[in-house]
Parts: sequence; structure tokens; C-alpha cells
Amino acid sequence: MSFTSRSYSQRFVGQKTMSVYGGAGGYGTCISTPLIGHSYYSSRGLDLTDGLDLHVDANEKAMLQNQNERLASYIQKVHSMAKENERLDKQIKEWYMSKTVITHEYSAYLATIADLQDKIRAASTSNAKIYLEIDNSKLAAEDFKM
Repeated sequence: MSFTSRSYSQRFVGQKTMSVYGGAGGYGTCISTPLIGHSYYSSRGLDLTDGLDLHVDANEKAMLQNQNERLASYIQKVHSMAKENERLDKQIKEWYMSKTVITHEYSAYLATIADLQDKIRAASTSNAKIYLEIDNSKLAAEDFKM
């Protein structure tokens, strides 16, 4: 990017320097004028800078160029990371699609499992009845001792 800066001035009593500067190809060309009470531009309402000198010196240009290059590098890095992310997403999807899931069919065993659960419940109930009878026998034995 190329910047040009030219300062055209005529020093008359009560008149200050006017500067013209712009970017490459003439785009963004600006004119800055100092704020003067009865200047040619301000008397017609054309003083767009309101007394501000928008001159960009060489250090600022170099700094802006450096920031522009850093931004371009950052954007390029973001684009490459986005492409890499898309590639990895595609690989992950392909891996999941190719992955075969092995399922076991246990429905044949459900009848056997239910039968065994019933037998366990019956044995637990029988066991509890036996413990109750033993406790009752102990209490009866103690009553006979007295």
C-alpha cells in the first residue's frame, strides 16, 4: 500500500497551512485546514475536519502497515485452521460411520432369568420363615425355663 503526503501552503497574514494527503490510487484523499474564523471553507460550511490536522506521519504509516500485515496473517491463520477443522470433522464422521457396533441378543435368556429370580424370591421367603420360627422357639424355651 502506498501513501503520499503533500503539503501545499501559502503564508499570508492570518492564514495557515493547508495539507492534502491520500491513499494509493487517489482513494481516500483528504484536505485538512486549520480552524480559522473567516476562512474560505468555514464561511461556506465546508470545513469537514473541524480544525483537526489528520496528517499521518511515517511512524504512524509504518505502524499501520505492520498492524495490517499482522491482521492479514491472523486472518490467513484463521482460514487455515477452519479448513483443518473441517477436515478433522470429516474424518471423525467417517470414523463413526465405519465403526461397527456389536450388540448382544439377550432375549433368549430373559425367561431363564425370570425363572431364577422367582426361585431366589421363594428361597428368601422360606429362609425368613425359618428364622422367624427359630426366634419363636427361643422365646418359647425361655418361657418354659421361667
